[in-house]
Amino acid sequence: MSDWHDELELALLPLEDLRVDSVYMTFVISNALSDRGIFHQCRIGYAEDRLSRMTTAPHCWVELEQGWCIDLRLRQWLGDEDDLPHGVFQPSDYPRVRYQGTALLVPRLDVEDLRAMTNDAYSKVKLPWLAGQAAAA
Repeated sequence: MSDWHDELELALLPLEDLRVDSVYMTFVISNALSDRGIFHQCRIGYAEDRLSRMTTAPHCWVELEQGWCIDLRLRQWLGDEDDLPHGVFQPSDYPRVRYQGTALLVPRLDVEDLRAMTNDAYSKVKLPWLAGQAAAA
């Protein structure tokens, strides 16, 4: 994992313990990424554990450039096992799981709403700057 992806995963940790579904979590993460100008695409569909044949649907996640994904909810449904993805990851590192989905449009929410929705955990999310972003800011 790159240093930036490590930093991103650490920055999202305050959201990890929220008791929300994947749709809600995706809304929160997407808004945080959009506020930083980080290109991403939200997805809705399903995730399947090829080993157990369990599927979670509907399921949402965030895709970043170069194939990276963010999913903080899959283990909530499929089990807390190391070979199931969690956090910021490359799906190819987790062949046990298959994601299938289409684009999801996420509403832009203001910071006050995001803080209220997350019991103020949103205010603790401090996303890292992408290389080149700090100079443009």
